[in-house]
Amino acid sequence: MQKIGALDANFFYNETQRTPAHVASVQLFELPEAMAAADFHLAVREYLGRRLHLVPYLARKPLFVPGNWDHPFWVYDRNFDISRHVIRMTLAQPGNQDQLETLVASLHAEVMKRDRPMWRIVVIDGLEDGKVAFYNQVHHACLDGLAAQAATMILFEESPGHRDINLPENFPPADPIYLQDVVRQSLANFFNFQINSANRLLGSLEATTRLGQRGLDPSRGFGAAGRLAPKTRLNRSIEQARSYAMGDFPVVDLKNIGKIMGCTLNDVFLAICAGGLRRYLSRTDELPTQPLLAGCPVSLRAPGDTSTNNQVTMMSVSLETQLEDPRLRLLAIRDSANTAKAVTADAAAGYDPQVSLPGLPALMINGSRLAESMKLAQNMPLPFNLVISNVPGPRTNLHCAGARMLTHYPVSIPAHGVGLNITLSSYVDQLFFGITACAAALPDAAALRNDLLDEYAQLKRLILGDVRPLPVKKAPSEAVEHREVA
Repeated sequence: MQKIGALDANFFYNETQRTPAHVASVQLFELPEAMAAADFHLAVREYLGRRLHLVPYLARKPLFVPGNWDHPFWVYDRNFDISRHVIRMTLAQPGNQDQLETLVASLHAEVMKRDRPMWRIVVIDGLEDGKVAFYNQVHHACLDGLAAQAATMILFEESPGHRDINLPENFPPADPIYLQDVVRQSLANFFNFQINSANRLLGSLEATTRLGQRGLDPSRGFGAAGRLAPKTRLNRSIEQARSYAMGDFPVVDLKNIGKIMGCTLNDVFLAICAGGLRRYLSRTDELPTQPLLAGCPVSLRAPGDTSTNNQVTMMSVSLETQLEDPRLRLLAIRDSANTAKAVTADAAAGYDPQVSLPGLPALMINGSRLAESMKLAQNMPLPFNLVISNVPGPRTNLHCAGARMLTHYPVSIPAHGVGLNITLSSYVDQLFFGITACAAALPDAAALRNDLLDEYAQLKRLILGDVRPLPVKKAPSEAVEHREVA
């Protein structure tokens, strides 16, 4: 048994049918010569079945404390069955990208079962180019973005001829569960939290001092932190249905734009998102006069830390969508992001996500359900309009069961009040982004994807002088049938 930390467990507490709390990626694979999709599906089962011991979340499921009076535990699943975690689906003809995005949106709207390890890979064949896709899903309670990339590096291989790895005998191990152990560990968790209160107090005082000094210095300020986001169609109580679209950029282009403008790659991506949103909302005369605000996750993970848990906080960045000139907008976003990073660093000493108080989980669960039923997100002020995340991914080509991985599109989480999430993930020399949204807030994610690509093309033309047009992405077609294959 291993105690689940408060930050990880929070993804369980806030999860409802409308707000599934899992993340995923869409990975396209080029199959080895003469390998059929059905054979690949079975090869993936065997491949991962031999590697269950390498990454903790693969063989562990949550055990909830009776009455939710303390955080849950991870326990080994003695009834683990890999056929429930690696399944196959086939797209109907013609098997194009629009159909794949529609299927991903449908899969991502389903709440994961908690009676088993909280991951699955849907092997999707029937694609028109003969490639095979993974919808690679993990509950967010298991890991954050950087931990997910570390798990990918551990599970996949750098060469087609993968290592010969065998599952240890008697794995998963016996993990007997006794009520007295649950009570004992819960009490220990509570007392350890109290014992560390002095350190938390010192951290809070340090953070308060730093933030106070910042507030007294007119040259520094707090940037977008503490400001309220203008109301948009994205900021509502969300429904269960999802919309999804994916796209990509070359790493070198965003780096070169950043180098010329004195910005980071992340600043450039934020500017592309800002320009895309400006285009999208302007078409229906919904662009607010005040700038949109983005919540951007910031890792608290120490260098070299590959533990599988969540270690993140959030900073607020102004997207400066009121500015018409893309270059001025980029520079203003850079300044806002720099201030946000400094504010986050000042506040970090006082940040402690691992709260342990008797009855707190039950209170959080009930509070989340009440807020959803009352649709509080419809009317309450919000700190940001959307979430934009940038997760560094693998730098080398990877393979699974002999197939070469070609893409690494992220699929993320919208939430009540924040119906849109745009996440970027790098892989080798390409940047892959995924737009995940509540379908009621953003029914046409593909249209926003095209707006982001258009904004990228304009920035590239203005700053790098490249006038070559990008290939046009087709609008999404109507949903088509897909079937699951046992």
